[in-house]
Amino acid sequence: MSKQPVYGFPCVSDPNDFIPDGECSSPAEREAHRIACANFGKPTYEPNKGCYTEVDAVRHVTRTSWGIGTNLVLSCDGCRDPHFDGDPAFMTCHECGGPEFCVNCWSEHERGHDA
Repeated sequence: MSKQPVYGFPCVSDPNDFIPDGECSSPAEREAHRIACANFGKPTYEPNKGCYTEVDAVRHVTRTSWGIGTNLVLSCDGCRDPHFDGDPAFMTCHECGGPEFCVNCWSEHERGHDA
């Protein structure tokens, strides 16, 4: 299983799989992300709040609590497609020594062992 970079708003559960863009994220967003990484897995952890909008007379800006940046998204060893949180689970092939496949690729991989 590998991870592919996907640029945009945070779409991963683990803050360690997100890298805020230093030019497009505010200092407050980068600090919120740093704190999230330090507290991940602890009761004090606060996940990304998702998208919200700042509006005033001059601007309309969509933000997240961690800013915008690069997500490191899991990808299938078969189809190489990125799979986001909530997508089908990965299965490990113990016969091959560890490749990970999404449920869509698993049956085709297994047929290769039966041949």
